[in-house]
Amino acid sequence: MPWSIACRSLLVTPALEPSRFDKAAEVGADVGLLDLEDGVPRAFKSEARRLATEHLARGRWARPMALRINSLRTEEGLRDVLALLDSGARPDAVLLPKVESPVELQQLEALLEPRLPDVALLAIIETPRGVSAVDAIATATPRLQALVFGAADLSAQLGIPLTWEPMLYARSRIAMAAGAAGLPAIDSPCFDLDDLAGVEEETRRARALGFVGKIVIHPQQVAAVHRALRPCSRTVDHARRVVAQAEEGMGGIRRLGGAMVGPPLVTAARRLLANEHLMEELESSPRRPSSRTGDT
Repeated sequence: MPWSIACRSLLVTPALEPSRFDKAAEVGADVGLLDLEDGVPRAFKSEARRLATEHLARGRWARPMALRINSLRTEEGLRDVLALLDSGARPDAVLLPKVESPVELQQLEALLEPRLPDVALLAIIETPRGVSAVDAIATATPRLQALVFGAADLSAQLGIPLTWEPMLYARSRIAMAAGAAGLPAIDSPCFDLDDLAGVEEETRRARALGFVGKIVIHPQQVAAVHRALRPCSRTVDHARRVVAQAEEGMGGIRRLGGAMVGPPLVTAARRLLANEHLMEELESSPRRPSSRTGDT
């Protein structure tokens, strides 16, 4: 069940703020993400659950919508699932946080299957146990359509800084597991709301590891993330020349300019150009409706 939705940017909105539920469409984020977990104090979980499921049950929104529930290892997570099933809501995806084993995704799949058989699952890897089990988690179910890195919780649990170097091992493990399973890897948010240059730099570093998107927590971060995910024009031009040379029948290992080019680099160039074409399509289509548009 492929999730044919670009996920360069997922804009988080706490589910207590319905006036912001459609913000993703306004600012050009690929996916709107309603949050029932960290963005909602425990005392307001029930109200947030009601607001989110009512919005998702309407089935008409200008951007694909995802719902982050609480961990299935908690009472609130179980209540989230029951509310989702009883409400008639049909999000495009459900994000499961703090995933530590394949069983959690399989349990969620079994719960959703009778009423929501086509809703995608996304797994947030944000604990030491989750990072250790990420390879098994990545292949838990065909419903899983992306791995998401959660740096803040991992930093808190390990008692280490929320900076690039301490988080590099976890990012690399998650990107490698996602790549091996054929899944997109989506990076953790950048929590400095005033440093858009820092958002771009962090996104470029994550892209270099294999991440294809990023969670964003402020509308201003969306454009910065999208810019950083696009390769520079020099890189695109080089990829075009590599592919052109290959299509002229010049196989094997050849010299192109000052670089040696072989079959693996041709494959990489084709992938880069395919991604660049997708980026161009996304930029030229500012309002793409959710797959649920028109549902009742």
